[in-house]
Amino acid sequence: MEKDEKLVVNIHQGVDVSKPIEIILREGTAAKAQESLPTKAPESISVSGVISTPFDWLEKRVGTIDQKKANIKVDREAMSIALTINEENSYTKNTITGSVQLAEVFAKFGINDEKKAWEPARLGQFLRINRGVFEEKEKCMVLVSNLKNFTAKAKAEIQKLKDPSGSTADVYKCQVESNLPKSFSVCLSIFKGTAKQRIEVEFDHYLSDGEVYLQLVSPGANELVETFRDTCIDQVLEKIKEIAPDIAILEV
Repeated sequence: MEKDEKLVVNIHQGVDVSKPIEIILREGTAAKAQESLPTKAPESISVSGVISTPFDWLEKRVGTIDQKKANIKVDREAMSIALTINEENSYTKNTITGSVQLAEVFAKFGINDEKKAWEPARLGQFLRINRGVFEEKEKCMVLVSNLKNFTAKAKAEIQKLKDPSGSTADVYKCQVESNLPKSFSVCLSIFKGTAKQRIEVEFDHYLSDGEVYLQLVSPGANELVETFRDTCIDQVLEKIKEIAPDIAILEV
């Protein structure tokens, strides 16, 4: 207590004042009332997975959502299905996405990828490292050798020309046609989790700043991609329609 501060004690009736009365004085501040926890927004349950993930989620949770406030967007080019629930509520809206993914080795080849350009020597090195996709290792090594010597031979031919500026493209084209096979075959998986398939791969080429670059093209692989893409997406959509017929399905 501070000096000159008075302490008032009230004694209830019935207390024997003839005996000493013990008074305990505690100093300090009273504990503050416990503050309520702050309100937080709901945590997002948005997830991404394989192409069947939206169906797998719905199979266990379809009874907990309002189907009229959900939608499914199908992007066949991107090979994906996106399920959105609680579409009108920014706090509880979540998206469950499933997609088809290319197998790692197939993706590295860059087959039918117009943005993928190979320098001949680097392509040769890549094929040598991944020769396991060839059914005949000897053919692989011959192709690797031709690719590594491709640029040097083409440039040697250009030097022999009197007017190389007008015929460079023709020289490179002749080298592609004479030094490399029209096509070669590999055995690999196109999509993750699928069986290996034999596909034929062709060479295409273009020039940039006097250098030749190769692209790998496979019409057969492209057909397999389109067929598999549509088949697996349609199978998942049919399953979803059976358990959640009121969810809007949109092709985008």
